[in-house]
Amino acid sequence: MPNTANELLKKVKDSIQLRDVDSETYRSTFKSPKSFITATILGKQEFIPISLLCTNHNRYQTLLDLYEVFGEPESDEKLNLRLKGFYKEHNLEWPKTENYAITYYIRPAAPAPISPFFNGSVIEKLSNYAGTRYKASDAFLKDLGNTYADEVVDKTNTWVDSLTLPHGYMIEPERYWQVAGRFKSFTWAKIYKEEFKDQKIFFSVGVDVQNKKLVIKLDGLRSGTHKLSNFDIRDFDYFTQNNELEISYDLEKIQLLNLETITFITNRFIDLNKTTYEQAINLIWNNNADTYNFDNLLLKVTPQYSSEKDPSFDNIIDKDIANLIIEYEKFILSHSGKGSLGDSVQMVTEGSLNLIKSFETDGKPKTVLYKATTGGSNAKFEMSRTEIEYLGDNLHTFLYHIIEYNINNNCGKLIIRKGSPTKYAELKSINYEVQIN
Repeated sequence: MPNTANELLKKVKDSIQLRDVDSETYRSTFKSPKSFITATILGKQEFIPISLLCTNHNRYQTLLDLYEVFGEPESDEKLNLRLKGFYKEHNLEWPKTENYAITYYIRPAAPAPISPFFNGSVIEKLSNYAGTRYKASDAFLKDLGNTYADEVVDKTNTWVDSLTLPHGYMIEPERYWQVAGRFKSFTWAKIYKEEFKDQKIFFSVGVDVQNKKLVIKLDGLRSGTHKLSNFDIRDFDYFTQNNELEISYDLEKIQLLNLETITFITNRFIDLNKTTYEQAINLIWNNNADTYNFDNLLLKVTPQYSSEKDPSFDNIIDKDIANLIIEYEKFILSHSGKGSLGDSVQMVTEGSLNLIKSFETDGKPKTVLYKATTGGSNAKFEMSRTEIEYLGDNLHTFLYHIIEYNINNNCGKLIIRKGSPTKYAELKSINYEVQIN
């Protein structure tokens, strides 16, 4: 406990220093904070948003440290008044949300005795048999299976049953310690929103027995006969690439975690990532996402997506669109095991055409011709005869149609089409070349 408290104090001091060295980051964390840690530094009371405390530090370890030292944060009307004074003193804008509930980490809690929930030595022993054959006729292996059931499967289910889930969420417990005649390499209990039961994306908690870790994560079903398609897995990974979607604890840390602390950090993980979870499903399965909610991202939708949004008159910067596509292509190549080709993805000009030279996931060269609009999928846009003919004449050439593009945060929806536009669009001439006889 003393070491954890000292680490937190150091993080507090580091956070306060950001007021001078990175004022933009510092100020941004005060816009919609949910909780603060307070401290008296050089005779002045400081208020540090927990999101600021996590800046440049592992978020979940910091949250766990706070819980171990202080327990749950609490409300305090007197501190609310002092906080308003702090905002005024440092010229910060008070959050505009009505009935804004703010809590504080104030008083260190009495240290609880360490009573690990999972037995690290048992997990270490079972790891030697993860994935190996099980024989009911072998008394030793049968006893080992009973240990697996009691110490790993049952405790995994106790863990998940202890959670406080958001409204509409449900649990699918772990049922087996062996499958197809082999000891399981890991256990998992799934947590998902009931309406998304069949979408194959979910939270899970369990024991990675083979690697001797506890795992909390948000992921998709990546193996088995009912797994997500490779395209859906890729889209999920691209969409969530900047999110921290897994926490793991090794044997050393397992020995310091009781059920209460494991439950706390799992609840926080789900709470912090449930929006990402629901957004990922809505995008991948329903073509539903708002470009105002994301930065520097292409939200891939299917060619069947339709929207009537009128374009604005803002000027789209071609270089921004090209860079978005280049980063998207680099991700796809890296995800497909062709990351070495990423350095060769580039924007080129061929005559009047602006193109992106890239590669298929099998390594074959491909070319991207791109068009962007702030309007919806049905908004009109211009293409030259040269562009139309280029798309129709080249086998490995694609049209990347970026719609509903948000200039402020550089985000748009991406529809990928192949072949001549005459196959999927109505072409209308606007300008004609006129030569007087």
